[in-house]
Amino acid sequence: MASIRAATPASEPRTALGLGRAAQDTAAQGMGLDPALLVPQFPGPAALLADDGAALVANAAAAPLLDALAEQKLPGLAAAMTAALRDGQMRQDRADLPGPRGGTALQVTLIPMGDGAERRVLLLARDGTLERNLINALMQSRQLFKDLVSCSTDFAWETKADGRLGFVSPRGALGYTARELEGRNARELVAAHTADTPVPALLPFEAQMPQDVAEMFLQRKDGTVGCFEVSCLPVRDPQGNWLGARGVARDVTEARERVDALRRAHKQLNKLASTDGLTGLLNRRAFLAELEKRLGRHLRNGLRGTLIYFDLDNFKKVNDLRGHKVGDDVLTHVADAAKRLMRGVDLASRIGGDEFLLWLEETDRSAAESISQRLHEIGRELDALFGVEGFPLGLSVGAVFSRLDEAETTEALIARADEAMYAAKKGGKGRSHIAPLPDHEGQT
Repeated sequence: MASIRAATPASEPRTALGLGRAAQDTAAQGMGLDPALLVPQFPGPAALLADDGAALVANAAAAPLLDALAEQKLPGLAAAMTAALRDGQMRQDRADLPGPRGGTALQVTLIPMGDGAERRVLLLARDGTLERNLINALMQSRQLFKDLVSCSTDFAWETKADGRLGFVSPRGALGYTARELEGRNARELVAAHTADTPVPALLPFEAQMPQDVAEMFLQRKDGTVGCFEVSCLPVRDPQGNWLGARGVARDVTEARERVDALRRAHKQLNKLASTDGLTGLLNRRAFLAELEKRLGRHLRNGLRGTLIYFDLDNFKKVNDLRGHKVGDDVLTHVADAAKRLMRGVDLASRIGGDEFLLWLEETDRSAAESISQRLHEIGRELDALFGVEGFPLGLSVGAVFSRLDEAETTEALIARADEAMYAAKKGGKGRSHIAPLPDHEGQT
């Protein structure tokens, strides 16, 4: 990842964050989770970074962290950012910033956003200095540990060898007083976890090795569940015998919920950016991008696929005479029926109006003929449900096959399929035209 460049202050309005205007509008109006809005409101350091390291937007708290990245003082975090951009997976890392009294320890979450040529990463961090200092205190002195936690809002604890809590910070935790928790088996506090965050195999409360920031779900006294980051160390006697564990837990429920909400919004934005809003099929841009990948793989492996182009006959008459609501019902009926024809490896797209594309992976002429026949059955269903007297609804279908001998652009392949579809129309509406396999590759 390139070195970090100067950030745009969060207060300065921007109209281009690399998200695309439609995505920005959707986020801001529909979900309120546009990074440009989230970053200045985030309680800790936050920034949206481009794939070249440019800080597109950042809050003031992020300045020291971005400066350290720009000066290449945080190679581990820079590597985590590069990995997040490469594989699209969220990462968590720690960043230690120099300063008085040991400096600042930050727990950093990296959330990849965008795809293709618009890759970005959202950096959200929180101050973990207190946990680090508490862990250091654990290693030095039990009394120092107790002194520190007495003024901390975090949940500090110590367990005995039988798993029961022998010490709890004076403020208590999880809605319990310290007295209510002391003597209770710590396992009873562990809530059911999710598939994404299973219960740790080795609970921090029973740790025989140091654990740094394990995420756990704990159940509060009122029955609600909170997300906590737990750090701990084993306790041993002078002979090395294990006596229990000491640790601290910070409630990060709100931060986790913000991150989860942002991930859901990002997933929804990606879906909105790649699908047709009415039918749920791939839109033209997403279909072309995926088709280009398929064609390259087919050419390398000597495989052939089929592209089918079809549109609706007399659709305009239905729209004009029965209204746009019925017209929309026709399009969704076609899309749902087309989905049922497709295998998991095939692609279906509404590319605009009443025009559709189907890509049939690794198929021959017999498959193209079979799908064409079934499309005409769908056309007859449409006419029975939505047709206008004198203007029967139906489908005109054109099919072509990908080349084996030379690369062909997606636009060229679609143009051939379009020609095949209009050849079908010349023979009368509700017909198919399946182009022959090339006699010699490169010619049709």
